[in-house]
Amino acid sequence: MAGTPGEMTIKFKGDKVRVDPAPQISMITDAKTGDTVTLIHGEKKAMRISGDKMKAAAEMVKKFAGATPAEQKSKLTPLGRKETVNGMPTDVFTTDTAVGKATYYIASNYPDGAAIMKEMKTAQPSALTNSGTNVPDFRDLPGVPVKIEMDTVRGHVIMTLVSVKRDPIPSSEFSVPADYTEMKMPDIFGGKNAPDNPAERVPALPRVVPMPSATP
Repeated sequence: MAGTPGEMTIKFKGDKVRVDPAPQISMITDAKTGDTVTLIHGEKKAMRISGDKMKAAAEMVKKFAGATPAEQKSKLTPLGRKETVNGMPTDVFTTDTAVGKATYYIASNYPDGAAIMKEMKTAQPSALTNSGTNVPDFRDLPGVPVKIEMDTVRGHVIMTLVSVKRDPIPSSEFSVPADYTEMKMPDIFGGKNAPDNPAERVPALPRVVPMPSATP
């Protein structure tokens, strides 16, 4: 299945992370609290969801997946081969996830790699770690992932790291613009806890870009 190529930008500053998966959407997350705000630029609107609700949603996904805590944690298995990606030598790993089989190309000698991974680990919201998809999070990676391939129900997906910049980022990049209006986030649980029975009906989530998985 052919997909549409796109570019996603991720910015880190302290405990804040901003993801721009498309020109019209940005998501800003506080890694300490898990609070997330989605900016819809075309409509100049902002929608907030608390870290507690994000965690509850993640727990609901785990219940639907029917996995035990041990099953929710996938492990990278080295394939014993090396490949060069964009001029960078990498070690190749594989893992099976709830999303599909994944192949990771990890550069252990990426320039300033230790500092880059430290920032990525710090900025990953703990409330969202392994939210039912059992995709390896930043803490599981032995180096910088410069390429990830994944076989999903929608086809073969390839994510490639284009560049890393260490330039200063203004704090305004992690704030809601003054001329944006707030949207109310629908209560997906209707004021109740996540259902214990996956067969129970759950109101549909709003159509916004989902929080990106732990992999870049």
